[in-house]
Amino acid sequence: MLASGCGSAEAPASSDGGRPPATVEVLTLVPRPLRNVVQIPGQLISAASVVIKAEREGVLVGVAFDEGSPVKKGEVLFRLRDDEERARLNEAEAELALAKAVHTRTKTLVTRDVASEAELERTAAERDVAAARVTRAEVDLSRMTLRAPFDGVLGELLVAPGERLREQTTMVRIDAVDRLQLVFGLPETAIPLVRVGAPVVIRVAPYPDETFPGEIYFVSPSVDPETRRVGVKAWVPNPERRLHPGLFAQAEAEIARRDDALLVPESALVHGLEGTRVWRLDADDRAQAADVELGLRQEGWVEVVRGLSPGDRVVTAGVHKVSEGSRVQAVESTEPPVAPLAGTHGEADAS
Repeated sequence: MLASGCGSAEAPASSDGGRPPATVEVLTLVPRPLRNVVQIPGQLISAASVVIKAEREGVLVGVAFDEGSPVKKGEVLFRLRDDEERARLNEAEAELALAKAVHTRTKTLVTRDVASEAELERTAAERDVAAARVTRAEVDLSRMTLRAPFDGVLGELLVAPGERLREQTTMVRIDAVDRLQLVFGLPETAIPLVRVGAPVVIRVAPYPDETFPGEIYFVSPSVDPETRRVGVKAWVPNPERRLHPGLFAQAEAEIARRDDALLVPESALVHGLEGTRVWRLDADDRAQAADVELGLRQEGWVEVVRGLSPGDRVVTAGVHKVSEGSRVQAVESTEPPVAPLAGTHGEADAS
């Protein structure tokens, strides 16, 4: 009565025992594209690399290239003195011509019953032997000219004209560099995630602000028993030849992709004996516990693969203020990053 007489009014009671609703941050879930990218150290090597060596002894008389120059498959690199080999070839060709002539005359004599079939067979064999000697002489002559086995770039010249070469003398190295191999390893836990055809992007120290694309083409069928890692290779196109074999590279490989992932901050997760939950708000801003199944987890964000739907509002900050059925005051939180999430240190972080 006294209060009424003074004209004061009682404050309205809240639905939670007279306390005002707790203020929390919420996020409205929107499907977003998601790439799971792992970062792995690797090394660039040539697509093919061969050390050119002399096939036989001889004197080097000609070098047909400049150090560091590109070369096409089949182009002449070195010439050795081949006077003796040419003479042997001429001799073998002359013997072959004689053997063919003898065989032809014998064939004519056989038709006239002057020569026997045995003589004809003998001359045919002698002709074939002479032909084989020509072939062998041609091979010996060809070995005096060394050619590029594939398209590539030549390295340091290790011999000089006039030098007498022994068999297996190292002469020059040739590397195929129009595309390079990126070689790296992944932990065995990542085997189900990596696949042939997955794109990669690399960075190298000489060009810190640039990236170079590539594609995985090989995944080893076995795991190294010592390192517990699986070997992986990727092709990296190098048409301008800016990259060099031997460079260390930091590779980013896409091992998973989602076109409509639902992402929540890790701060929204509530862990308990019954599993992982989040607080979901209904139309009246009352909290309901939702059991969730998680997917990719990276850089403070986690993918929810089961338990939530697009349009759900999830408490992202202030979860300790919430209880089942309690009404809250919702404030929209910041949106998740649009850029793809990326892992670190070669580990595929997935639940």
